[in-house]
Amino acid sequence: MSRQRLTIGTFGEIGHLVSPNGRVVARARYRDWDGKTRLVQATGDTRR
Repeated sequence: MSRQRLTIGTFGEIGHLVSPNGRVVARARYRDWDGKTRLVQATGDTRR
């Protein structure tokens, strides 16, 4: 059984990774207004 689709304009679970240079990368899937799900990410010095 497959997962339920994200509702338009919402995002899934946010995951955090630490890159080799020590910076933190946060990633999530976002269902855009055109109905397509995209991977979005942000990078920062800390997880917060």
